[in-house]
Amino acid sequence: MYRMGLEAGGWPVEIAYDGESGLNQALADPPALILLDLLLPRMDGFDVLRRLRSNPSTQDIPVLVVSNASGVGGREDEARKLGIVDWMVKANTTPATLLSRVGKILAD
Repeated sequence: MYRMGLEAGGWPVEIAYDGESGLNQALADPPALILLDLLLPRMDGFDVLRRLRSNPSTQDIPVLVVSNASGVGGREDEARKLGIVDWMVKANTTPATLLSRVGKILAD
């Protein structure tokens, strides 16, 4: 759903189905923006985010969290301290809303 909306808006999209493969994709070919869910198999989103921030080739990539893990034990605060650009609750985010936010982030 999000992928189709972003591609229709002209943004190329690469998909990873777990944290480990997503991190490897970002390290191999750093993207302009990472949309990150925190609830991932093999490596959770926080581990992915920490590793992205510790690597010189990925430390400055903007990361937008799109997850249903909102408000769980200060997790949003933790993610913000790790330098995310924003946090969107997946259940409340339409493809159009995500497309708009991605456009604003990449325009900056």
